[in-house]
Amino acid sequence: MRNLIRTCLRNCLYVGCLCSLAGVLAFSQTIACPPAAPTMFNASIATSVNFDPGTNLYTYQYTVSSASTSQQEISDFAVDFATPTSGIASPTGWTSSIFADRNTVHWKATAAAPLAANQPDVGQVPPGLHQVTPGTSLSGFSFQNPNPPGPVNYYALGFVDVAAADTEETAENTSDNCAGTIGGFFDLAVRGTTQGPVQFIPVQIDIKPGGTPNAINPADKGVVPVAILSSGSFNAPASVDPATVRFGPAAAAPTDGGHPEDVNHDGLPDLVFQFPTPATGIVCGDTSETLTGKTLSGTSIKGSDSVVTVKCGK
Repeated sequence: MRNLIRTCLRNCLYVGCLCSLAGVLAFSQTIACPPAAPTMFNASIATSVNFDPGTNLYTYQYTVSSASTSQQEISDFAVDFATPTSGIASPTGWTSSIFADRNTVHWKATAAAPLAANQPDVGQVPPGLHQVTPGTSLSGFSFQNPNPPGPVNYYALGFVDVAAADTEETAENTSDNCAGTIGGFFDLAVRGTTQGPVQFIPVQIDIKPGGTPNAINPADKGVVPVAILSSGSFNAPASVDPATVRFGPAAAAPTDGGHPEDVNHDGLPDLVFQFPTPATGIVCGDTSETLTGKTLSGTSIKGSDSVVTVKCGK
C-alpha cells in the first residue's frame, strides 16, 4: 500500500489528481496476486539414519511424500541441523544449499519443465520437472554429520505460479499487496518435526513441580524433585536413560531411578527424579538450574528452570 500511495502522488505531479483512499484501493485491485499461498499440500517426511564407525559420521536420508489430497506440488524442502554437515546429496532435478544465516540445508526443484504448447514466455517461473506431485514420494535428500539424531524442524513449500512483473514498480506493488503468498522462505513454509543431527535434545523441566516460585534452601538436607516433561515428540519415561541424569552445578545423581507422573496435567507421562540438595551444588543467589542426561539411544538432553534461593545469610 505504501508504494501505491507513492506512485499515485508521483503521477499527480504531472497530470493533476486527487490521491484518495478509494483511488489507491482501486489501483491496488489491479495487482495480480498468486492464486494461493504455497502451503496447500500435506507432506510427510520419512527419515533413515545410519552410523559409520569408521568415519564416526551419521548419514541422514529423507523421503518427502505428498498426500493424494494435496493441491500443490512440493518444490522446496529444508532441514535444520547441528554443525558441521557435509556430503549433501540431492535428487535428480534438485539443487542444495545452506542458508547463510542459519544451520538449515535447503533443497529446491530447479529443473524447469517446458512451457505448454502455444504458451508465450513472459518470464514466468515454470513448474519443475521433478517436484513432488500429489500422491507420490521422492527420495535422495541426504547429508552426513557427526552428531546423533534428535528432533529437528523441517520446512516445505508448494509450487505457486507467480506471474512475471514487467516493471520494478509492479514487483514492489505485488510484494506489498500479496504478503500472504509472496515472502521469505521461513515466513511461508509449512513446518514439521523430523529426525536430524542435534548436539543435544532441548527438554523442558519443572523443578519442584506444582508450585512457583521454585524456592530452594541450599542448606537443606532433603531432596529437590525435578520432572522431565514429555511433549508430542518426546516421551520422557520411554526415552531417558535414568542412569545418565544429573542435576545442578555439581551434577548430582538422583536418589532414585525416576518414576512416571503427569505433573503438568497435559495427559502425557512425565519423568520425576529426586536429587539430594547438598549434592546439587546449588548456592545462594542462583537463579536457574540445569538438568542433563542422555536418551536410551545415547543422544544428550538438556533443560533448565528458574529457582529462588531462600534462607540465605541467616
